[in-house]
Amino acid sequence: MSHACCLKSLFCSAVLLSCCSSPAAVAAEDSAGASASSPWAEQAAADAKQDRTTVIYDGVTPNKMVCDTTLRELPDGSWVLFFLAGGDTEPSPKNYTAVSRSTDQGRTWSKAEAFDTSFPREGKTIGQGPTELLIRNGRTTLYFSTHSKHWSHDWRSWSMTSDDSGRTWTKPVPMPGRLQNRTFIRNHIVCKDGRIMLPFQHYIGPEDEQKLPPLERKFTNPRNGVLISSDEGKTWSEHGNIRLTENDKYFGWAESNIVELSDGRIAMIIRGDKLGGVLYYAESKDGGLTWPEFAAKSDIPNPGSKATLYSLGGDTVAILHNPNPAHRSPMALWISFDGLKTWPYRRVLQQESCDGPKGRMNYPDGFVTKDRQWLHFAFDDNRHRAVYYGAKLPPLPEEKK
Repeated sequence: MSHACCLKSLFCSAVLLSCCSSPAAVAAEDSAGASASSPWAEQAAADAKQDRTTVIYDGVTPNKMVCDTTLRELPDGSWVLFFLAGGDTEPSPKNYTAVSRSTDQGRTWSKAEAFDTSFPREGKTIGQGPTELLIRNGRTTLYFSTHSKHWSHDWRSWSMTSDDSGRTWTKPVPMPGRLQNRTFIRNHIVCKDGRIMLPFQHYIGPEDEQKLPPLERKFTNPRNGVLISSDEGKTWSEHGNIRLTENDKYFGWAESNIVELSDGRIAMIIRGDKLGGVLYYAESKDGGLTWPEFAAKSDIPNPGSKATLYSLGGDTVAILHNPNPAHRSPMALWISFDGLKTWPYRRVLQQESCDGPKGRMNYPDGFVTKDRQWLHFAFDDNRHRAVYYGAKLPPLPEEKK
């Protein structure tokens, strides 16, 4: 499908059904409970008319891979997209970290190029991929992971920083403690009290293998939690060891995302592969310090795919996700005004992949503008196309002081 046809598909999405609806996508909307007669439908239709989108990168075999898109605004006002590229599959020793930049708020993008992590593309660091980009007080911190063949082989995680909007970078340093092994760092938040919080997914292996070195255990038993810093990232403390199931042989990509609510609670959603077709939910009632042992099923449909949360002030929270228990389509924006209890604002951003109904749309990730008018993000369309999407947000309720 050509870029022009793809962009037409992106713009043709209506609020709840689009001109390119597939049976699977329509079924997903029905199961999600969306209704064209809801009070928010008219607003969502108006918002949809203001959306804009651009194809940033379209890969071609043998170098078509696009995964883990991470879009942020840098301190100098430009935008940057990091993503996992290289080869045709993920994970693979051919994978590397790619970067593209925009100086006109996503309308045009520089040619995607390999990003130099300073690690050699060989041996234990041959495979490389980004997972999070933290922008705070003029400093940019990239979190990324490396492996020797597959995430089950020599998987380690690192961070590196830049104080000049990505022009120069420090050498990588390993993540603290156990998190330097078999860990992905996910989307950070900055709490109202100034603390930085980073959610993580970590794999400890079966209980009967805990005496073995971490990288020699079987690749199972995911745990989720947060890292907290009260000194602008100089030091970190680890909190939480959340499980999805009692089965310590379980493997799934337990990707987590967090948001702070008006009363200081930290809400976490977790991807639960093959665990009921929904996202899982855990909550800290003391600002992220303590967490339950197990997450619980939510009522948010999910096919086993990363979803991302965005605070819009108070208890107003947006989620980007695939509200379909069976397939990674459509790509949708929902908004809750009561701290993730209900989601009255729902609209489809892209009904199906530009490759057709069998294609998948993955890993939406971005940022909300300071005026809370726009949610800018990127996602990968069927693992070979990096797509920028600017979603217009509705008028939001005033945040309680």
